[in-house]
Amino acid sequence: MTVACILAGGRARRMGGLQKALMVVEGRAIVDRQLEALAGRVTAIAVALAPASDSQTEFEARGLLCLRDREPDLGPIAGLSVALEWADGQPLLAIACDMPFLTSAALELILSRGADADLAVPWAQDRWQPLLASYGAAMRPVTEAAIRRGSLRLADLPDAARAAGLRVDEIHEAELRTRDPDLASLRNFNRPSDPI
Repeated sequence: MTVACILAGGRARRMGGLQKALMVVEGRAIVDRQLEALAGRVTAIAVALAPASDSQTEFEARGLLCLRDREPDLGPIAGLSVALEWADGQPLLAIACDMPFLTSAALELILSRGADADLAVPWAQDRWQPLLASYGAAMRPVTEAAIRRGSLRLADLPDAARAAGLRVDEIHEAELRTRDPDLASLRNFNRPSDPI
């Protein structure tokens, strides 16, 4: 069975330092919306936080295990690295903390495709969407190697995985739209002025 980790280790500079997972969208915190979408689909859920984050109690109150990035300021790849270690060989569904409109249908598609791949990642809106993807155990050394060489962009991981001989399942936008017609699951918030 798959586990999930919400990647919430960013500094949220464009949000004035506000923990994006705790932002309220349509009356509910983003993390609460995500937990509802994940309910019954994964066996465990963790949240990856920055080393100096002071939000731990907010997440623990929701029953989440809190992981800490080993190094600050590496971006989401640092959270993915600790999440893959925590997953201990189980498939991992990685989710950005600022995506409030996850749909169960989109999650089910990614989870089902991740069952037979080392990496199942949507290609939508003309780019990889690695912050809503399924990572198998074989991605852990690929991720750690990327960190060591300073290649910190998650969007580079599909190519790195292929170069390592791993199975990358590209979920095309057209297929994702059959489950999530407006691609609402990919919508995220980076600035307080972003429309809800």
